[in-house]
Amino acid sequence: MRIRLLIAICLVTLAACSPEPVREPAQVTSHLRVNKTLDDCQRLGQVRATYTTSKKLSQRENEIRAQQSLKQKAYDEYRANHIVFINTRYVKGGYREPDTIHSRGIAYLCK
Repeated sequence: MRIRLLIAICLVTLAACSPEPVREPAQVTSHLRVNKTLDDCQRLGQVRATYTTSKKLSQRENEIRAQQSLKQKAYDEYRANHIVFINTRYVKGGYREPDTIHSRGIAYLCK
């Protein structure tokens, strides 16, 4: 009985430590330009995302996370399964301000 109680307490404690609510993961395929695979897809709309960089990560890792952020936003807003990246802009922060990456893309839904 004590073991079950201990396991339950551990699970509740671990769940409370989650940094954000668990979201459904975005399974979004990315494209650098519109191509033939998107011909039969429905264009859903434009998506914008701003990602605040981390000093602990390299610039490339921050860019990858910014792309993942845009994919997640396309999925959350439109339930899109494809996205075409339009523009990504890296903006240096000022004194004591973090750098940011602004991304834009077009969301598509393919059957």
